Amino acid sequence: MIAHTLPVVIGGATETHWKQNIVIRGAKGEPSMTQTNAIILRFRQEEAGNFEALFKKEVLPLWRRFKARGKIIAASLTPVQDGNQGRRGVRDYILHVEVPSMAEHSEFDSNASFLKFLPKAQAMQPEEPLVWLGNTLFQV
Repeated sequence: MIAHTLPVVIGGATETHWKQNIVIRGAKGEPSMTQTNAIILRFRQEEAGNFEALFKKEVLPLWRRFKARGKIIAASLTPVQDGNQGRRGVRDYILHVEVPSMAEHSEFDSNASFLKFLPKAQAMQPEEPLVWLGNTLFQV
């Protein structure tokens, strides 16, 4: 460990940053991996711009608040440019969020601002998103 690294306490765990590596330590000091969430969002092409503007206005500030409080480690929304599942008239996005644990995930999902955003975004989607989550196994 680098001597000048400053620990940050988050949700009962100690988060130590050095370079871009993150180690979460549990109550007894043992390494504990984070939760990774990967979601593929699909929007009608004509709604993509509206979704991006809505996301920027309503979710991005919420992500920033959660990140500042150590409740989000990393989060990104990426428009898909290539892949093997693209469909005409549909704009896909990769939503990736890494949180310290399910507790922070649940806190975000139950946030009043997020709950106001969700039905607006769902109305623009031609189908349910593809959603996966799990405890991170390896990370660099």
